[in-house]
Amino acid sequence: MAGTRTVMVTTPALVGDLIERLAIGHVDLDIVARLNGRRALARRLQQLRPRLVVIGLRGDETDRLIRTLLMQLPSSKFVALSPDGRSIVGYELRVSRVTLSDLSPQEVIGFIGAEAADVIT
Repeated sequence: MAGTRTVMVTTPALVGDLIERLAIGHVDLDIVARLNGRRALARRLQQLRPRLVVIGLRGDETDRLIRTLLMQLPSSKFVALSPDGRSIVGYELRVSRVTLSDLSPQEVIGFIGAEAADVIT
């Protein structure tokens, strides 16, 4: 059985190695690429078709980059490392299902008016 197709993007070697070692015995990671640059990143990731992307953010970057990439690779999970290395955040798209027929008209309107981005912080 093949492991989880994984791409490391601008990830410090020490952190990448740590993630690989932590996965041993729990998750089989198949590192298919280690990208040191961001040139044409979305296109490269689409070609590589990873299930997991581990990316080190730069000093001026926010999770906006991850959200943009996630929209282009909706079946992938992302692990973003903060520039200072103090935080790691995971991202994935999820589909939710709400039975609207069980809700009051006001709740249906509330569902329609709610933005998914408001739920994720």
